[in-house]
Amino acid sequence: MKRIILVLICLLTGISLWAEGLRLPHCIGSDMVLQQDADANIWGWADAGARVKVSVGWNKTKYTAIAGEDGFWKVAVATPAASFTPYTVTIASGKESLTLENVLIGEVWLCSGQSNMEMPMAGWSIQPIENGAEEIRESNHYPFVRMIYMERTESPQPQQDCNGTWRCAGSEFTPGFSATAYFFGKRLAQELNVPIGLIVSCWGGTMIECWMDRDALKSVGETDASIDESIAPREGGWAGNRYTVLYNAMLYPLRHYTVNGFIWYQGCSNVGKVFAQDYAKYQAAMVTLWRRLFCRGDLPFYYVQIAPHPYSGEGDSGLAPLLRDRQKAAAALVPNSAMTGTCDLVYDFEEGIIHPRQKKAVGDRLAYLALENWYGFKGYGSACPDLDRVIYEGSSARVVFHNCHNGIHGDNGWEFNGVEGFEVAGADGTWHPARIKDCGGNVVVITSDEVSDIKKVRYLWHDFAIGHLWNNYRMPLLPFTTE
Repeated sequence: MKRIILVLICLLTGISLWAEGLRLPHCIGSDMVLQQDADANIWGWADAGARVKVSVGWNKTKYTAIAGEDGFWKVAVATPAASFTPYTVTIASGKESLTLENVLIGEVWLCSGQSNMEMPMAGWSIQPIENGAEEIRESNHYPFVRMIYMERTESPQPQQDCNGTWRCAGSEFTPGFSATAYFFGKRLAQELNVPIGLIVSCWGGTMIECWMDRDALKSVGETDASIDESIAPREGGWAGNRYTVLYNAMLYPLRHYTVNGFIWYQGCSNVGKVFAQDYAKYQAAMVTLWRRLFCRGDLPFYYVQIAPHPYSGEGDSGLAPLLRDRQKAAAALVPNSAMTGTCDLVYDFEEGIIHPRQKKAVGDRLAYLALENWYGFKGYGSACPDLDRVIYEGSSARVVFHNCHNGIHGDNGWEFNGVEGFEVAGADGTWHPARIKDCGGNVVVITSDEVSDIKKVRYLWHDFAIGHLWNNYRMPLLPFTTE
């Protein structure tokens, strides 16, 4: 009976127990990058009870494991400091042997989210990556930036493997790389001088609930009934936003891979949902889940605030600013996490385009967060300026910011004529455009002829509003409201 139950479990989870022989998950392969200075996991399946031996090119240790009744085996191999030396890894069981070539030791990050993480270096139809062709050509000089792109798949139950192949940066494969992830990895490689491995698991148009398991969803108020209703099969299969199905199929299978951090670009598909005000709690629960899944402690989690765009398709709904605000609030709920802004990385003509072309700055800003907060580099100015407090002075308001790094400036330096984005309201709650009256250090004084006694201030509080104020590190002033 026990054996029958085990067979049924494996059929549900996509594992075959017998007659498969020695095999590896798709994420373990030639050209991969393993995390430096770690006990990096290598795992797979073999005949039940078989002895599996793993040997690596950087030391003489022989690692062994015995395949369980389900055929699963795993070893943790000690990795050295990062280098550009290519190694081999050999896995053997009985008469079977697999050799992995061109394995590098470096830094490994998991990159996830929806279409702005998915958007490739080659761009999409009428949606290019800025300077994408030039960057693709230049990527021939960065073969030590490696990426595995996990194929789209869904499942109502946790799976043990998902498809993908490790590729080296270069003009042959870089066009298909996630642009945000590639620029992030390239910047890390340049600054750390080590190989970078990027595991990209993302799906455009997906909500955050897709990337969480049942328990995490229930921890933020979802019920078994609401989850089951979402997961229930519909005509056409599993396609669409179904709770848990991407976590099951595209994250859970990666749980043994030894990663050193996460980057996340998602949120567009949660704009306007009834629980948007709780998005911060959902993200905090998701990060807690992921960290527990990968068993590496409080790994860093860096993420991107959604860009200006009329997400509702019905003009200025005011819904996107609420989601951005909850994204910002999420950082306070999760230790070792931080957000970067994108309010300045959209051109006027991109109002109807949900995939802005300026992806290099997004990847760089995520890398600056990692370099400063995780790797201990100083002076990268990775934090965006944000509201500290407002001092109301009748027809003027003195707005004080933090993370200014020697002050706020606009397109014309210290000349703020024509800079838009600020609005003020009086006791009646009606908002009016405001202009910058004065500026000094981390303080901007704003005023409006329409409001004699200012009670509220906001900045870029619209679905599509482009920022034109930065600190000296060219990090944008984040949208905010005092309401």
